[in-house]
Amino acid sequence: MSKADEFAFQPGRRIKRKPDFGAGDWAAVIVVSTAAAEGRAADTTGPLLTDWLTGHGYRVPDPIIVADGAPVRTALQRLLVDLPAGERPRFIFTTGGTGTNSDDTTPEATAEFIDRPAPGIMHALWAYGLQKLDEAMMSRGRAGLCGQTFICNLPGSPGGVRDGITVLDSVLHHLQAQLADVRDHDDSHRHPAQPAPASGPATGVVHTSITEDPLTDDAAVAVLSPQMGAVASFRGVIRNHDSGRDDVTGLDYTAHPQAGEILAATCAAVAQEFAAESGGVRIWAAHRIGSLAVGEDALVVAVAAAHRREAFACCAELVDRIKAEVPIWKQQHYATGGHDWVGIGS
Repeated sequence: MSKADEFAFQPGRRIKRKPDFGAGDWAAVIVVSTAAAEGRAADTTGPLLTDWLTGHGYRVPDPIIVADGAPVRTALQRLLVDLPAGERPRFIFTTGGTGTNSDDTTPEATAEFIDRPAPGIMHALWAYGLQKLDEAMMSRGRAGLCGQTFICNLPGSPGGVRDGITVLDSVLHHLQAQLADVRDHDDSHRHPAQPAPASGPATGVVHTSITEDPLTDDAAVAVLSPQMGAVASFRGVIRNHDSGRDDVTGLDYTAHPQAGEILAATCAAVAQEFAAESGGVRIWAAHRIGSLAVGEDALVVAVAAAHRREAFACCAELVDRIKAEVPIWKQQHYATGGHDWVGIGS
């Protein structure tokens, strides 16, 4: 299980569309890096964006790699002016050149082509980045529209690009729909209704389970209530490396017969501990057992509280306590055919 100790961005209500809604449109990725353009460094961000966009159904050519400065404007000119209107990409994502170095002029080059800014996109990117890194405030990126193309500047680091993907993933297809003037939503999406009364207790444990079924993303929704102003969530995901080995293929989880009771008791204890200082929290936790492949969720936790600090702190504490107190063991399998038990001494 991964050490994914970061809290997931929680999108609001999204419009459900097919995963391949983007089929038929194309997107361009511009990597702004003088070192990569000169062959002195590998491109570590372009493939992340390409894989993400391809997964949403878009046709994505190889990333365009350019040096910092004037070449950025030239690349945008070719995509947004030189191409006929009907052949221009639906999306352009740039990565790099958004900082404060003297040649970091990607935002200035982008601004020349934007006719309708989208400041809310950048505010969301900054807000999410600042949860992890103070330097996120130094990104000067721009986002907006040029005709029927959406342009967005992302940082030049893999972490910054991953954060951008996390924030933008839930609205990507909706952006495309609006760019094409597809009006397939009602007015309730413009002004979301107040949250419906939550099921279960006003505070405390909403749900706990140990299951062989795949875990869903319902946790964050389940803990919402009109009294709660923040939701923090955690996903423990099977990774492909551990203890110096990079050939992990999957894990088998085995639970003690009383593991379910202990999980419920652990969640209740944490909820009670945080009740006095936070005014109450709502907790959802599920652990999967059985055979899991790389990329699958093993543990999902969500905590709602009135304020973000309490939600973050409670979620982190709960994850630590579940890992320490709930008797669930894992057997790790390797591509070579071997296996070992994790966390169990010889």
